[in-house]
Amino acid sequence: MEGGIFATSKLELKITNNTLIRGRQAVSDNKQNENEAIFLALKKRLNENPRDFETASSLGNICYDNEEPAFAIVYYRIALDINPAAHTVRTDMATMYWQIDNVAHAEQEYRQVIKESPGFGNAYLNLGYLLLNAKNETAAARAIWTDLITGWPSDPTADKIRSMLIETMN
Repeated sequence: MEGGIFATSKLELKITNNTLIRGRQAVSDNKQNENEAIFLALKKRLNENPRDFETASSLGNICYDNEEPAFAIVYYRIALDINPAAHTVRTDMATMYWQIDNVAHAEQEYRQVIKESPGFGNAYLNLGYLLLNAKNETAAARAIWTDLITGWPSDPTADKIRSMLIETMN
């Protein structure tokens, strides 16, 4: 009899756990539905105003966060058609190009950011990573990182870049 009570308690615990799992899933589903509603609202807004930079870049960011690089690139391209000087958008777009193994476009976009917004550390950091990891060009990566450290030693990415320079010394 004691075993039966134990089994019943275990069964209740399982039911409770399943209920909790379903409860968490419901919260997850609600959040997903909310995110989809936001995305659809932003798409509608962009369709109504195709020159809305903030909306286009927000849609790109949502796709970036959802690991949908092809869609992110489309929205980032729209945003850059509106504001070609948006270096953060261009850097994120370059990262998405890299994610789909389009290394040449990624490198081109990172280099354009560095040319037009010298001192924007994230572009130097990411270009260095691309050169190191995608192209196996350690010397070129170190040169890019050194350019940032030399020109903008207090950039927020400088400490990470210094550690990468040390890590790639050999």
